[in-house]
Amino acid sequence: METNLQELKQVAKLAKIELSAQEEEKLIKQIASVVNWVEEIQQVDTSSLTCEHVDFVQKREDNPVQFENTAKLVAAFNDKQDNFLKVKKVL
Repeated sequence: METNLQELKQVAKLAKIELSAQEEEKLIKQIASVVNWVEEIQQVDTSSLTCEHVDFVQKREDNPVQFENTAKLVAAFNDKQDNFLKVKKVL
């Protein structure tokens, strides 16, 4: 697959970037190099390979602990609804 100047200009327009003539020439070569590499990888025969999931992360057991002063905590909160405490939105 060959990337031409027209395609590159369309992508640059969509990305809202301006490219100099030197940058366009450099990018076309870089994109072509990446595409050729991907095409080369796609030709590798992987039919004899199998995939096995290995979980390397040891997970702890989830043992919830009940907070003993829940009623005091809820009572101390100004803005609440039932047993839910309302807090300001954090973005």
